[in-house]
Amino acid sequence: MERTYYCGEVPETAVGERVVLKGWVQKRRDLGGLIFIDLRDRTGIVQVVASPDVSAEALAAAERVRSEYVLSVEGTVVARAPETVNPNIATGRIEIQAERIEIINEAKTPPFSISDDTDAAEDVRLKYRYLDLRRPVMFQTLALRHKITKTVRDFLDSERFLEIETPMLTKSTPEGARDYLVPSRVHPGEFYALPQSPQIFKQLLMVGGVERYYQIARCFRDEDLRADRQPEFTQIDIEMSFIEQKDIMDLTERMMAAVVKAAKGIDIPRPFPRITYDEAMSRYGSDKPDIRFGLELVDVSEIVRNSAFQVFARAVKEGGQVKAINAKGAAPRYSRKDIDALGEFAGRYGAKGLAWLKAEGEELKGPIAKFFTDEEQAALRRALAVEDGDLLLFVADEKAIVAAALGALRLKLGKELGLIDEAKLAFLWVTDWPLLEYKKEPK
Repeated sequence: MERTYYCGEVPETAVGERVVLKGWVQKRRDLGGLIFIDLRDRTGIVQVVASPDVSAEALAAAERVRSEYVLSVEGTVVARAPETVNPNIATGRIEIQAERIEIINEAKTPPFSISDDTDAAEDVRLKYRYLDLRRPVMFQTLALRHKITKTVRDFLDSERFLEIETPMLTKSTPEGARDYLVPSRVHPGEFYALPQSPQIFKQLLMVGGVERYYQIARCFRDEDLRADRQPEFTQIDIEMSFIEQKDIMDLTERMMAAVVKAAKGIDIPRPFPRITYDEAMSRYGSDKPDIRFGLELVDVSEIVRNSAFQVFARAVKEGGQVKAINAKGAAPRYSRKDIDALGEFAGRYGAKGLAWLKAEGEELKGPIAKFFTDEEQAALRRALAVEDGDLLLFVADEKAIVAAALGALRLKLGKELGLIDEAKLAFLWVTDWPLLEYKKEPK
């Protein structure tokens, strides 16, 4: 039987039509004489009804069916009774009266629920990856990735770029990480390297007169796993001749606008805002700042330079700095224990402590309040735009540690206080990066 519709795409206009569907059993319900099957494929779910009044053969097959069996169903589309309409699925107004059910494959009971709200541990999901991929959220992720790469290809093609594949087996060239090496069978003792990027090849293409090249490039880097690091990854790799910085920035903005429009249906404003690397680190404590919310870092070093609180005064005197963030209205929410936990969190990023003050009316209260004169407190209130109920958090240390600790704390508070609009997209260019970064540790 040849499939006539995908499960999630059977339209109401097909009522009365004979259809053939293929998919997996999401759920089976036996109501004594009637068996209901939720049949699932990558597009969604449709309800199949096996009834003795329609087909005793189909009912007998339905009695054998269990979760995740693979079926081919032939039947007629009928409208559901008004009281049985399911508004939560696209096919909720119709169902399929089964006339023939073929069990293509049986299945053992799966080790976890094939649904978006599964509580399976990640290692179990990875062990049974083929089952995990059946979950709608996983397919939607793959489909979104496909849509993004297709949009990128269409856009760059319209800009007269050529998609060119570069070699995967190449020579080792010094880059930012270790290479993965592949031994050569033909030349014993010799090795290929997997590319960390197509950098050399795309530059040769420019020398060769290609002018505009791109590739959805797979790259390999032998480095420790982190949240933003993995051994293999895919990047949109672009090279252009006869351009200036503004040209590649404009192209990138237009490409990203096309991608977001295709993927989300959203028109994003252009041009994207731009800040320098130094400004990003100063205001947000990060070289990839989330600008969807405030909580910016404020430098109060000059205010506390001569403070009686020696932790602050000493940090400034030794060439460091003191910065603070003002969590607006958060003072009642955070107890002393909660603030201690924030201090432990900041300590993971090198901070030796987290000082704090709470605004109560016109006063600043907390364990360090007594060290500040009235003039210093007034200056802090002005610099941090303090209002009643605000929570002020301070870190005093070297600039890099202050940025790392308060930058991470800013993101944590943004999430805890619900300041981040997850539906919002906020693009930003960070420019004028330093060529090198100084590290104290000897290598």
